[in-house]
Amino acid sequence: MLLVGHGTKDPRGVDEFLATAGQVAARARPWAVEACFLEFAAPTIQQGFERLAASKANRVIVAPVMLFAARHIRQDIPAAVAQAAVGFPQVVVAQAQHLGCHPALVRHSRCRYDEALAGAPAVPEHQTALVMVGRGSRDGEATKEMLRFAELRQKATAVDVRTAFLAMTSPGLEPVLRELGRSAIKRVVVQPHLLFAGELLLRIRALVDHLAGEYQDIDWRVTDHLGPQEPVVAAIVERACEAQMARQQAP
Repeated sequence: MLLVGHGTKDPRGVDEFLATAGQVAARARPWAVEACFLEFAAPTIQQGFERLAASKANRVIVAPVMLFAARHIRQDIPAAVAQAAVGFPQVVVAQAQHLGCHPALVRHSRCRYDEALAGAPAVPEHQTALVMVGRGSRDGEATKEMLRFAELRQKATAVDVRTAFLAMTSPGLEPVLRELGRSAIKRVVVQPHLLFAGELLLRIRALVDHLAGEYQDIDWRVTDHLGPQEPVVAAIVERACEAQMARQQAP
């Protein structure tokens, strides 16, 4: 299994991805597992693929550790893998589906929300808003998947669930939060729908801290991101197994 992360210049994000890869390797035994990055960090896809080929692997499942399908999933990763595989014609390659709206992630997202409210003063659900925050993409399908994930979260809670994006897509996070700040809402829970730590998380927390100073009658809370947790690991392994089964059943 070749785990492909987006890559980041933030060492916290790199460490969390590698920690996740270690958990996947332990869960997926006896499969050989190599972790690599599309950009910004090492090892590269080329290096990861070569390590698997050197281990005598004759089949490689490429597992994108990414939430939504966009250009990276459809174009960049397949192109990089194809280039890496040129020297290894004996290796059969299949790509697993991205994580998307995997049920384990939906449940994990709800747990992160519950954790953020543990020990908090009681606020009626009709006076609570949950803002799901996506990275944002110019790819319409990725945006639709984020909205679909928020719909699934709405089905699991009685609070008002809204969606906002950090970049490239509307509505932006700050306008959504300011609208809630001017409303009759008593609690706003901001949930970063992100896999790993990095600059985006810091931006979200800084914005919420700033608005908490402006709208002091509201209880503002930020949940943890998804992180290197067991539900994420389970979703990755299941996607890889699905790809393996599809490959075996192919004519």
